[in-house]
Amino acid sequence: MLSGRSPVGASPFKRVSGLLRLLALPAVFLVLSASLCQKKPPERQWERGAFQSLPANTQLYQLPAGVSIVRIIGADDVTPMSDLPLLMTIHNSGETDVDVTFPAGLVFGPSIADYQYMILLQDCQFTAVSGGDRDVTLPTYCCNTDLDEPDDASLYAIMGREWDRETEELLNLVADKSLSGDDALALTQDAVFEITDEAGLTDSTRTKLANLP
Repeated sequence: MLSGRSPVGASPFKRVSGLLRLLALPAVFLVLSASLCQKKPPERQWERGAFQSLPANTQLYQLPAGVSIVRIIGADDVTPMSDLPLLMTIHNSGETDVDVTFPAGLVFGPSIADYQYMILLQDCQFTAVSGGDRDVTLPTYCCNTDLDEPDDASLYAIMGREWDRETEELLNLVADKSLSGDDALALTQDAVFEITDEAGLTDSTRTKLANLP
């Protein structure tokens, strides 16, 4: 007596299901690849010579609980690690000291548009002392060559961390370098200007930065 079963092997339904699963694999791969690509730094959104902190290239930064900024202004004197540092007064309302890290790439925006945006190129670590204020010198670099340098009349605020492909390359190049001394500071500042005001980092600058101690 004949049965109603299909010939030996997978049923047509199972064969179609298996084929659909195989076809779905490339789609899953594309979705995963797209997710990974989104973690790469985006291209810059600002025009050369007109650097500013824009949402498309900005990662948010938040101070630890109880820590607040009283003011940020241009510092009076240069430091071994910056020709144009900012002077920040920070307040800790808590009962314990708090260690704070400002990440490389953190941008400080001026309250008056005539002044330059400023940026940290390496992590800056300090302690916010409990129950009081403390002055911290920030070893910043300027991002707009044609605008005014910060001074004690210019007020600044944290804008967030700049996150674009060119800036990330520079931060990686100088991450473990000793940025001190006139030659190193001038080279590093020129590198920032190549990104913000010129055509981008040159191979010559890349090599010089890589050769810094």
